Amino acid sequence: MKILESPKLFYFILLSLSVGFILFATPFLRYPYDIFAHLISIDDMYRGIDSSTSIQSGRLLWHSFWASIFSFFHIESIALILRAKIIFIVQLFITFFSIYYFAKVLLRNLFKDISTLQVQYLALWSLLIWISIFATHSVHYHLVWSLWYAVNYQITLPLFFYIFALSLVLIVEPTSLKIKILFILQIFLISLIILRIHPMEFLYYLMYMSLLFALYIDKVYVFTKRYYTILIPLIALCLYALQDIKLENSAIFSYLSLEKVPLLYDEILKKGHHIIGHLNRKTSAINELMYLSLGFSFIMSIHILWTKLTKKVLDIDLRIYTILLLSTLFILIPLGQFSAGLFGILARPDVVHRLYFSSSIFLFLAMFTYYFSKIVMLKFYVVHMFMLLFILSTALYSKYFNHVSHNYYKNLQSIKHSLSDNTLNFHLSQENILAIGQALHSYERNATSKTLKYYARTDIAFVLKFMYHKDVYWESRRANPNYQQQYKLDTQPNKILFKTPKDFPNYVPFF
Repeated sequence: MKILESPKLFYFILLSLSVGFILFATPFLRYPYDIFAHLISIDDMYRGIDSSTSIQSGRLLWHSFWASIFSFFHIESIALILRAKIIFIVQLFITFFSIYYFAKVLLRNLFKDISTLQVQYLALWSLLIWISIFATHSVHYHLVWSLWYAVNYQITLPLFFYIFALSLVLIVEPTSLKIKILFILQIFLISLIILRIHPMEFLYYLMYMSLLFALYIDKVYVFTKRYYTILIPLIALCLYALQDIKLENSAIFSYLSLEKVPLLYDEILKKGHHIIGHLNRKTSAINELMYLSLGFSFIMSIHILWTKLTKKVLDIDLRIYTILLLSTLFILIPLGQFSAGLFGILARPDVVHRLYFSSSIFLFLAMFTYYFSKIVMLKFYVVHMFMLLFILSTALYSKYFNHVSHNYYKNLQSIKHSLSDNTLNFHLSQENILAIGQALHSYERNATSKTLKYYARTDIAFVLKFMYHKDVYWESRRANPNYQQQYKLDTQPNKILFKTPKDFPNYVPFF
């Protein structure tokens, strides 16, 4: 197994897996899910239209950025699906890099005697687990995080992992002044972006930083004392720039008065009860690999405690391990009444389930496997064998033996569908979209007026309105009106009933 010790092979595997998934995976494009709200807002900005939108104004910074990119490269509205693919590719690259870097930094500081190549392989395994372990369900679809959110302003989630890794490097690793300044500036700028676009992910960063401060208070003090001339102006500038932002319209601000503080505990319990009963999405988010990882974290913690009590040599950094263990347990926050209610007050009850995604649980399988392989002195290639065995066994158990949810198997299935077929793609093909354009040309050529209003099936109406920019009967993205009846009720002249071509696939909303 000497071949596994080659850095060239590692980089070949890393690039092959990452580039293969990014290029060949299909972004989730079933109409009319939320992705189309973002694509519509981007197109409105691209065309300079001030349209009404339910998207918060701060988050439109993300839409404005992509509208500027498409304007610069002249990627027109007719290529709306191509736009989604471009965003998907770019943001998946950022996501994979951020998660891989987070895993690499944590693991190289956790294990005291580990080679760079071994860290890289463990980080790659952790990235693969991250891709497959986090998922949720909405209406008809159960999808992993990358498929739900890669074409979304929630790129802020992997960015929070990235800036925490940078923060950890600043505190625990020796680096040059240039590197420190570069990392501080990145943390500052990315923090501004996160707070402006999606503040909830900054809450995750603060949770991790609280652990870092508590466990490394000595090093934090030394670092702050040495670089306060850089840190204080940046923090002040950050606070000034963000003085108008409240975290997800947090309800906590309603209780920050002397007479209302006693009511806070009861409100936390009330919200927690509601979240556990209706909003935490446990039935789709919690899966078999999470249970396995939590079990391994318990076994590893017991062994580390026993090793410490018996005064044997411990080959890991206890402070880093504590950060990882506690941040792994973030996955339990939406499952407890008080913890769920507390975050329901800090953020909003309907977004508490996203705290699953803040957990570092995706590192524990690689940590556990490597830790015990060192104890029994196994070759490193055996780690790969065990990792593969754990993942495959979990997938098989999820598919054939867990008769309750099959969630991990569903996660893997969503990845498979994204890579292998059109299950997740926009159900109208490029040929269908071009056929709509040809039909439009025919209608316009035979019309007596240049101002026409079209009535069409909902998905076709979307194409007419946002790809061809025609006047269309339109209620909203989520609506599925009886367009034929509305056509009959319309007394205005120059109306066109767009006939659905016979070879078009059927349209079922949210399916």
